[in-house]
Amino acid sequence: MRRSPTSLVSRSPGFTLIELLVVIAIIAVLIALLLPAVQAAREAARRSQCINNLKQIGLALHNYHSANDSFPPGSSVAPYAMYKTYNWNNWSAHAMMLGYIEQGAIFNSINFSLAPFADQIDGGRSASTALAMRVASFLCPSDPGAGKQFTNSYQGSMGTTIGYMTQQHSTGLFAETEGHNIRDIVDGTSNTVAFSETVVGDPSRQNWNYRGNGLLNVGGSQNWYMLDISANVPNIMSIFNQCNMAYNQKSSAYQGWECAGEYWGWGTPGLTMFQTVVPPNSTQYPWNTCRQDCAGCGVDSSHIVNASSFHPGGCNVLFCDGSVKFIKSSINLKTWWALGTRANGEVISADAY
Repeated sequence: MRRSPTSLVSRSPGFTLIELLVVIAIIAVLIALLLPAVQAAREAARRSQCINNLKQIGLALHNYHSANDSFPPGSSVAPYAMYKTYNWNNWSAHAMMLGYIEQGAIFNSINFSLAPFADQIDGGRSASTALAMRVASFLCPSDPGAGKQFTNSYQGSMGTTIGYMTQQHSTGLFAETEGHNIRDIVDGTSNTVAFSETVVGDPSRQNWNYRGNGLLNVGGSQNWYMLDISANVPNIMSIFNQCNMAYNQKSSAYQGWECAGEYWGWGTPGLTMFQTVVPPNSTQYPWNTCRQDCAGCGVDSSHIVNASSFHPGGCNVLFCDGSVKFIKSSINLKTWWALGTRANGEVISADAY
């Protein structure tokens, strides 16, 4: 008996191989289009948090100034051994501001009458617990290394002063043992850099392309000790070339990645202070820090410390009026120098950066 056509079950034909490949291709294109947008949204959120961190530091700076009629110095002066002090081993401005960023518990745990590494007084680090604490306001979320081992993403500006001149004086807001107040910022608080973000070092990255790592024992006969580099431009350009030569040689003789941003509590260039000498995220001068001497040391007390970040195109920078601006890598070199000095009398146009 033949079945009636109406009794047959109708069946939909399946996808052909070509149709399936077309669908997969369309999905791949959509993912390729969406992924950059997702990444951009995440970076925008991280950048917003970074800006907020710097604003919190700016509020702490001004609250400290209101209480003390001065901004904090770049570092304190405390003994590291019986009756001995040393500029290299002291508490940072970050540590002095802890009480103004809701970190009173850490602040109260610090004995400021001793240096952070007072090994010869108490047989060990005098504040190892405090130094190891992570403070969220000191960590840039865009830096993948921040907070993992090293704990400071933001450094105070020493302006255009390089080398050990920074131990007592600088053209910027901070020097290692010298504080300033608003009256000292003759160039205007809105035209003077206070802090910038910097990429932290990472000792697990044993390579020369990582911006958090620095250079040591570069050598050279140039004058690496200058109160204001703008007073001798040929000399600083010669130093730049010397650092570039060491960077390009990629030799272990110049390795110095141990300490960039290692402790927020240690008041020294490379850890909590930088210079407005090389533009942020410079491709022309790609090294993070550069030190003339001290083979086998860390990048602490480096002669030149640069602003750097993982934000595309530049860095977030806190100015002395509390505002935060994004400074592009393409900023004119001398404009960047001028923004770092507090009293050099430069006139900077609002559209110059």
